[in-house]
Amino acid sequence: MKPLISSYTAISLGIILLSNHCLWAGKIINPWRTTTAIVKNGESFEVWFDADRGQTINAVTLQGPYNTVTATQKVATGSWVYDQTSSNTYNTRVTIAVPAGVPADRYDLILHTSSGEVSSPRSVKVVKDFKSDYYILHLSDTHAFQHGYEGTLEKISTLVGIANIIGPEMVFETGDNLYRPSDDRMNQYFQGDRLRDTKGFNDFNAPVFIAAGNHDYDTDKDAASGNYQAKAIWYNHWWGLQAFHFAYGDGRFMVINDAWVGYDPSWQIAEAVSWLNSVGRGNFRLGAAHIKNQEMETFYNRAGFNLVLVGHNHHIASQNPAVLGKDPIQYVANSVRDHFEFNLFRVNGATGRCVPVSGPTAQVQVLRNPDDIKTPALYKPNLTLEYLRPNDGSCATNTATIENHYDFEISPARIRFVLPKGAEYAVSAGTIEQAFDGTSFHIVDVSVPVQPHNKAVVSVSAKPSR
Repeated sequence: MKPLISSYTAISLGIILLSNHCLWAGKIINPWRTTTAIVKNGESFEVWFDADRGQTINAVTLQGPYNTVTATQKVATGSWVYDQTSSNTYNTRVTIAVPAGVPADRYDLILHTSSGEVSSPRSVKVVKDFKSDYYILHLSDTHAFQHGYEGTLEKISTLVGIANIIGPEMVFETGDNLYRPSDDRMNQYFQGDRLRDTKGFNDFNAPVFIAAGNHDYDTDKDAASGNYQAKAIWYNHWWGLQAFHFAYGDGRFMVINDAWVGYDPSWQIAEAVSWLNSVGRGNFRLGAAHIKNQEMETFYNRAGFNLVLVGHNHHIASQNPAVLGKDPIQYVANSVRDHFEFNLFRVNGATGRCVPVSGPTAQVQVLRNPDDIKTPALYKPNLTLEYLRPNDGSCATNTATIENHYDFEISPARIRFVLPKGAEYAVSAGTIEQAFDGTSFHIVDVSVPVQPHNKAVVSVSAKPSR
């Protein structure tokens, strides 16, 4: 189906296109908002940048929460279409080399250009290696800022806290994200609200990947169907890419937009399958979109997925998994808005085998007291991490306690200690995954298994000086 543009949209589209260069001048297209680059330290990743006329890139830094990394860059110029529906382009490809030994963390990408800094917050995840065994966390339908459903930001914040204890290797949100975007709302959604003490999507330690939903268009000015070029331009402006794909070890991950009524994402499927054939099919293939079945059936037939993640249907996750083609691999995530839960999977990177963690449906409840879902002050999360002393770099000794109320083991759970510099530290339990000196503090990341309905206690202290 070809995009249709109404007379109203043609007029408004012309205005958008005329102003588009100004709005998007000097903008990072990818990785940004819907996408996060995953790169091993010592290796490279690619950035798509739409530079203003005469704008050049002088340097690149990665800004972590505790350290800054200077990277090297190789720049190519040209013109590339990144969305066939919007016809939006970018003109600069930047290959960025991450130095060996860079700490594993999620970093802001900062391009130092001839006309100032251009940044994409928390858009780069550096890993030490591709893990042979890891979690994937799936949530959907947050519907942030929807009238009558206040408290969504507190729900997201609580879920982020649990996810950072579980330590998934990636997080997927499958659409219907946020109502009536504005700069302020997007900042709250991604960066959190420090005055309300809420975390946002940028506070997930894991890289985040977001699919478009059937409410993710300009609902005030556009009908549900048609006007797809205008819809795509709007989505590119506020969210970024509506389709993308990436590799993680032998895993292959592909996201498309099947959410807009009557929209044909066949070009997205074709690009994903072409990429898949060029890089090799790997041993594990994940597809994600907003609505089950629909174009996912065609996509499945061409890509041969092992796991498909979708949302949209707020209340049917208890029926997971649904059959796609001939395989029961399609999992709906009930809405965060209505049910306050997520799905959790474990992938064996060596074999490609994927299993739901909590049981056949993969559903995981955030709260022990779900009846209090509308009252954030009463939330009792099923998984908590508490520190005995302030974990702000001021204390040279500390104790962390993880309490697991789930029926399944968290193996391993994650703890980050922020400590004073100038000492080497030891822990009482678990395994130190990495330790490094940041700009102002020393960081120790610990993994420790936590049994069902049990606690894990880990203490850290400086080693005696020799």
